[in-house]
Amino acid sequence: MLSIVVLLVALQPAPSPSPAVQARPEIAAEVERGVRAYNAQDLAYYDSSLAPDAVYIADDGAVFAGKERVMRLFTRIFGGAQKPHLEITDLVTGGQGDTGRARFSWTLSGIEHARPGVATVILERAGERWQVVSIQNTAKGHAMRAASPAPGATPSPAGHKH
Repeated sequence: MLSIVVLLVALQPAPSPSPAVQARPEIAAEVERGVRAYNAQDLAYYDSSLAPDAVYIADDGAVFAGKERVMRLFTRIFGGAQKPHLEITDLVTGGQGDTGRARFSWTLSGIEHARPGVATVILERAGERWQVVSIQNTAKGHAMRAASPAPGATPSPAGHKH
């Protein structure tokens, strides 16, 4: 009889994972607002949520320093014929006091070069609001070039034939 009970317990479906409890729910809410604004192409949201010294690092490594440059980038992205759509998963938040951070996986679709990536966002409290001071994107699965030996470097011992 005990073996039947063990078998029944083993056959029960595993509970579906619930969304992770966020260390900083207010940061998670701000990230969600940013995603909705991106998908709605809401430049006014970004104009109010970017800090004056905000930095945006694109997944190709391009750096846009300063709110004006970041806003020009979003104006160009949102002004194109293709309408980008952003979805995020695996959101993790943290931080302390007036500084918050978020890390998440993202998928960008609706454009010619749809792709997945990972982002880290740093936010600081500005009065009653949160302002984005940094967004750094990294493409998932990007290929790295093989490292070339530095000039004057000696080959590894495995490369020597005796």
